[in-house]
Amino acid sequence: MNPSAPLEQNPVLYPELIGSHPSSEGIILSLCIPRDLAYFAGHFEQVPIVPGVVQIQWAVHYAQRYLGLQAVFSHMEAVKFKELLLPEQHFDLSLRYPPRACKLEFRYHSETREYSSGRIYFHDASV
Repeated sequence: MNPSAPLEQNPVLYPELIGSHPSSEGIILSLCIPRDLAYFAGHFEQVPIVPGVVQIQWAVHYAQRYLGLQAVFSHMEAVKFKELLLPEQHFDLSLRYPPRACKLEFRYHSETREYSSGRIYFHDASV
């Protein structure tokens, strides 16, 4: 890294939101990955990909924003990364959070592919 290079003022951390619509106990977001996504830096030069940990963070971020998720992370299970998410790729993020179960089900997919999926468990912050 060049120490004299200016720091990027507003790094792009999230995909572009194209649209959204409600689903059973959740929401489906239509998203597009920007070419200048900050997480591409150093995550691989020849073919930049969205790291799995970023996909998990996005699922939690959007669940907090659109589903009112306020609980504290507990653990994850059945997390599978099947296909790469690449620059300028369009996809849907399906989020389902049945509050009684305290788990967030996420799925990154298109009409023809499933990119990743899993369950993130939470516990009530007031407990």
